Amino acid sequence: MSSELFFYKFYLLHKDGHKLYPIRVKNLETGKHTFRVSEGGKRGNTKDAGLEISDENQLSDYVLNKGFAIRASTLDKSVKGLYKVGQRSIIKAVV
Repeated sequence: MSSELFFYKFYLLHKDGHKLYPIRVKNLETGKHTFRVSEGGKRGNTKDAGLEISDENQLSDYVLNKGFAIRASTLDKSVKGLYKVGQRSIIKAVV
């Protein structure tokens, strides 16, 4: 996977020691690669519940300050999913 799909300014530390980096996902309708965040909760893992973000500063604000979940992955993609700081095995965000 291309390194330009990952965001390296922070990562989410998984309880098993994995470093999960925010990753851009492709919108199949538009063809654009953006970060996808959501408030989480019921149906939070759906495209309709998500918000697509291109700006990296805005991404940091949503995940680190507003408590949104982000699509994240290890660099080798062995662990991936929708993660939120303080939930689903995420210990903390490391900046």
